[in-house]
Amino acid sequence: MRIRWFLLLLAGCGSVPLTEEKTSSRSATSALNATQVSGVNPGQSSINQVPMTALNAINTDIEIAPWSFAGKSGRVMSTQHYLIRSNIRYERVMDRLPILLEHAIFRYQTAFGTLPDPKSTLDTYVLGDRNQWLAKTRQVLPQQAESLASIGRGGFAVNGTGYLYYIDWAGRDRDTFAIAVHEGWHQYVQSTFREDIPSWLDEGIATYMEGLRFRPADDNPAFRPWDNWERRRRLRDSARSGRLIPLEDLLDRPVQSFIGSRRNEELLGYYAQVWALALLLADQKGPYRDGFEQMLQDAANGGFRRKVMNHPAVISRGGRRRNAHLGRWAAIAYFGDLEKLKAAYKEKIRDLTS
Repeated sequence: MRIRWFLLLLAGCGSVPLTEEKTSSRSATSALNATQVSGVNPGQSSINQVPMTALNAINTDIEIAPWSFAGKSGRVMSTQHYLIRSNIRYERVMDRLPILLEHAIFRYQTAFGTLPDPKSTLDTYVLGDRNQWLAKTRQVLPQQAESLASIGRGGFAVNGTGYLYYIDWAGRDRDTFAIAVHEGWHQYVQSTFREDIPSWLDEGIATYMEGLRFRPADDNPAFRPWDNWERRRRLRDSARSGRLIPLEDLLDRPVQSFIGSRRNEELLGYYAQVWALALLLADQKGPYRDGFEQMLQDAANGGFRRKVMNHPAVISRGGRRRNAHLGRWAAIAYFGDLEKLKAAYKEKIRDLTS
């Protein structure tokens, strides 16, 4: 079982009686296929934009049926790639959700080269409040529920299904949508990639996806990875207080190891730092972009672990004998000299926090 979770800020918790009513009509399924788009790379750099013709080709047809959870009425929304269950009280937020997620899956597949289609529909729960989310967490992961409850304002994905809740207020949607696209990336990887990827890569791309705005002209999302105030602020705080996590630790330690310390301050710092690392590696004009894309291709299609373990630099450093977490060894195999990467990463943090 693969679990990925996401934390923005910390908050309290509670519980409610648990009931989930099934849809009263037939299960909603998408009957239309999306138009195929090729030759598009919306993640080229901080300033490049996706061609409008490509965005217009994204299939956002939706089928809707009634649904409720914990006595709160909502809807189940079926699109080409998602089955979304939500009972957020704000209609505009629910209306935007399927549009956002279909644009997001297009971005997952095209931002870093061309990655494969999901192997199955991605189930996503976006519940109306934290109490409902806690109840759902206890239902699907009873043994991990207490640990997951500690992550505050956030969500998690397990076996390709996302569980999150409305964390904004008064009909706003920015933070909730940041969680949705973050967990959406984990759902996509869990349901599509043939091999696991290191935590720093998985969480780095997930945070990279968080920066977005809905365009007033057409009410479609525009993804802007550098536009992530929460991650940038946290990165600045960590840098100024001397609490930056060393790159070796960032690469080697799984995200779970950062939970629980100093009110999850270290975990929040971790997310900020892997966001900065993803910005460095994904830079279209930078020296690491080709290796970044190839790493994702190899993990999606198979051959990632074999390439890392058979790399001469990994063998010479004893990586095969240790059979360790692939984090550091993957960086060496795909990006080369770790000292040069550390220097470039230090400079990237300086640029982001100045």
